[in-house]
Amino acid sequence: MEILESIILILSLLIIANIVSHYFVSIPPSLLQIAAGILAALFMHVKIYVDTEWFLLAFIAPILFNDGNNFPKRELWKLKGPILGNAIVLVIISTLVGGVFVKWLIPSLPWATAFTLVAVLSPTDPIAVQSIAKKAHIPDKLMHLISGESLINDASGLICFKYGVAATVTGMFSLKDATIDFFHISIVGALVGAVMIWIFNGIRLYLMNQGVDDSILHAIIQIIIPFIIYYVAEDIFDVSGVVAVVIAGILNISTNHNLSSFTPEIRLVTSRTWNLVVYVLNGIVFVLLGIEIPFAMEELVHNDKINTFYATFLAFLIWVMLVVVRAAWSYIYATFSNNEDNKIDWLSKTRLHDCLMSGISGVRGAVTMVGVLSLPLTIKGGSPFPSRTLLLFLASAVIIFSLLGATLLIPLLTKNSAPVAYRGNTFSSDEDELDDDDEDESPTPVVLTQAEANRLILDKTIKKLRAEMDDGDVGVYSSVIAEYLYDIRNLSIQNNNPKLASHQISKRRVKGKKDAELWDICFNCELEAIEKLYANDEISTESYEIALRKIAKYKKEIVHRRYSPSIEFFLSYFRRTYLQIKRWIYRSVKYDDIKQLNQDSIKISAAGAKKALAKLQELNHSEHDEFTDNLIYIFQRHYEDRLELLQGKYRGRSPEFNGKRMALEVKALSYQRAFVQDMLEQGKISKGTANELRQNINYSEEVMNIGAE
Repeated sequence: MEILESIILILSLLIIANIVSHYFVSIPPSLLQIAAGILAALFMHVKIYVDTEWFLLAFIAPILFNDGNNFPKRELWKLKGPILGNAIVLVIISTLVGGVFVKWLIPSLPWATAFTLVAVLSPTDPIAVQSIAKKAHIPDKLMHLISGESLINDASGLICFKYGVAATVTGMFSLKDATIDFFHISIVGALVGAVMIWIFNGIRLYLMNQGVDDSILHAIIQIIIPFIIYYVAEDIFDVSGVVAVVIAGILNISTNHNLSSFTPEIRLVTSRTWNLVVYVLNGIVFVLLGIEIPFAMEELVHNDKINTFYATFLAFLIWVMLVVVRAAWSYIYATFSNNEDNKIDWLSKTRLHDCLMSGISGVRGAVTMVGVLSLPLTIKGGSPFPSRTLLLFLASAVIIFSLLGATLLIPLLTKNSAPVAYRGNTFSSDEDELDDDDEDESPTPVVLTQAEANRLILDKTIKKLRAEMDDGDVGVYSSVIAEYLYDIRNLSIQNNNPKLASHQISKRRVKGKKDAELWDICFNCELEAIEKLYANDEISTESYEIALRKIAKYKKEIVHRRYSPSIEFFLSYFRRTYLQIKRWIYRSVKYDDIKQLNQDSIKISAAGAKKALAKLQELNHSEHDEFTDNLIYIFQRHYEDRLELLQGKYRGRSPEFNGKRMALEVKALSYQRAFVQDMLEQGKISKGTANELRQNINYSEEVMNIGAE
């Protein structure tokens, strides 16, 4: 009963603090949450004891998984050098320098405890400055660096913290053993996270393949993933659950190209559910921080014999030291990393300004609080943990100083101001509500079902886009039209077998007689291209034989399906995983070596695609039904995308292309809304069907907005 009462109380304090924050927008919500906790501790005498393992599992796992899930992978790879430098080297330097500094400030503090304090202060919280990044002139590169650093140093900092606590508790520390153990628990933890998220990704994709598209079910699966991975890593394999959930978040399919496998409703519900979970978890952490501060002060005065004001001054000095170390490291790293002409420019006002901003932007937040609250009460032998209340007070005060510093100083450095958000807090406009007015529900002559109306709307949208194609970017229009043709094709297939619908055509899974006929025609074209290349001695005998075997295998699978749909799915999933791992390995090889190894394969693929496109173009001018016309268009886009990829012109990976495509998709959705309204006014659909169609359109638009954020 006490646990339930504590949860209700903390959530109530969180709600009150967040309501107040809407009236005092200049005050960070996290500071108000801390204040609510302080008031509850002072006037309601609330005190909550937190179990270490439970607390780490309940808060660390979902927070870090969500951070890894949302971080842009392209920027993570681009800035891997400075991110790893800040997340690992800076953490070590800060721990060593900071430990010595803290020991100098507080001579009575044991060395292991001093290093433990600085280690728990090393994780940064980038969300504290993200909300002002657009209005204030914070460089995008700096924002990505802070975010990527936070993602990794949460893991490295907490591992260092774990060793500091272990050294304090046991009184023993071996650098050799700690280093070996560090790499063991990190590498194996990463493998556990990668393997488990691969399993969960496969389960979710298989459920979609089987037609299980319940949005609530998929959201629950997503939420439970980090808890299971953290538990398995820590309790079964005895490795770092922190590293496991970070890697799992990065590799989670919800942020890559496999998103097309999930409906807009699933993506929207999952995203909003995660926002709610992270919002509540971070709020609870700061409320708990506020609850702990008064008791830390009280015990500090009675037990540690250090004046409270002096302890506050010590916390301020520790924060200043962390800012200086971070800014100095950033300045030195930037000086040498920008040394393109072997000329070192030691003095740069712009660089100094950016590095000072980087130092102040290193805000400590939820993860630091989670770590310091997990400090054990006793050490080996049953004695109290050395100066635990002092560490708790200093860490809490440093968090507050870092929050205040970012709130007050960053707007001054950027000569602008905006409200500051924190992990789980976002500023977005209210969503448009559906018009659920059920008044005047007079019966209307309904002609079309929802599926029939959806098909008609897609047809009209395609015609509208094709009419505009000549005046716009043909590649962008073709890409969007192809997606709508996929949807129409799936609607037709679903009438016979709903489980076969997907947003792609596949050589390994033919879904109809017309698919098989077109694939057979295309394969014959590819065989002609292969024969011509071999006759002209442009490819080796080995490459020629491999290509023939591959085409023969595809042709055989078209005629005779040997496996059930489930077995086909898992074989395809294993194959995609193998190819992905192979691509990652190839990233460490020089491009020239890759090109040499795959030269024949590239020639064969390009020649086959050109030959198939020429044949499809010829078929496109002949007489055939509308469904075949759409299918030919889809096949053309398939081979065009292959050519663009082989020629290094894959527009789907271009930010400019994606921006134009998103704008066109929004425009197409506006056309769909207009068509829904026309059909409703004409009496072709009921009001309920119109609302369902509008809801699907809203889901699609909201998912695009989430991606843009």
